[in-house]
Amino acid sequence: MSDLTGEIIDNRYQLQKVVASGGMATIYYALDLRLDRSVAVKIMHPHLANDEDFVARFIREAKAAAALAHPNIVAIQDQGWNQSGVPAVFIVMEYIEGFTLRDVIADQGALGVTESLRYFAPIAAAMAAAHKHGILHRDIKPENVLISKDGRVKIADFGLAKGAELGSTLTAESSVILGSVSYLSPEQVQRGVSDMRSDVYALGIVLFEMLTGKKPYDGESPIQIAYMHVNQNIPAPSTLISEIPAELDEIVLKATSNNPDKRFKDAGAMQERVLALLSKIDPNRRQMSLELDIPIPKAKVAKKKRGKLELLKSVTTQIDLK
Repeated sequence: MSDLTGEIIDNRYQLQKVVASGGMATIYYALDLRLDRSVAVKIMHPHLANDEDFVARFIREAKAAAALAHPNIVAIQDQGWNQSGVPAVFIVMEYIEGFTLRDVIADQGALGVTESLRYFAPIAAAMAAAHKHGILHRDIKPENVLISKDGRVKIADFGLAKGAELGSTLTAESSVILGSVSYLSPEQVQRGVSDMRSDVYALGIVLFEMLTGKKPYDGESPIQIAYMHVNQNIPAPSTLISEIPAELDEIVLKATSNNPDKRFKDAGAMQERVLALLSKIDPNRRQMSLELDIPIPKAKVAKKKRGKLELLKSVTTQIDLK
């Protein structure tokens, strides 16, 4: 897709720079000229924009996701089809400055039991709210968990129709696909279908990774990793870190069961178990479910480079574009 930097979308959003690009869309940092604020604008690639069925589903699910008013979900602010200049199907999202859960895990490795649960509580709260409204995410992973400079945890990239793309997922060789397949449930791999329990599976993998600092499976290709998810059982986190309590093992193993019927029925059920355990482990934080922000050490919000990566940057550069 050609660079649209400088274009004004819908007579309102001035695209200022590309922050990420993937197989489905390009995300731009933009200025909302009407409200004079920064936004993130996701523009669908032309080859998909010409598919009427895909566009209809894209817009329908964007509208559903926009109805999710929750402090731990990245807000969708607008969507439409630009007709005042370059034709473009677009979604406008709130612009978050900070870093991702992937950055945190890469920086710290295993986060420890209490810290993992403190990060996980708002993630589970967001997903519980989505499931209550019948909305799936389909691509939960650390790259899509954003943490603002002020410590607000938000889940990004809701409601983008990914189900039809699963057929090509296992043959595509890219870091984006490799990253996503690590969180796909067996039923998504085998049949290309997903429901709330598929999101629960991904939540279990994310919790496993926070606790251990590692994904449960590693492989040279998406096919190898997908095969492991279908044919093997996720190991208990305590097999890697002995200090992890049995109750937390049980939560992870229940969430990641190969049989969807044995998982938590939805994110709300998983959230209840996590909060109950957290109240036992850290009784001084019994009000965790009411706390919106997590304390962020100053080192986390100072400019810090790991190679070319800066933690203090627009986390929209990490929103998955698959």
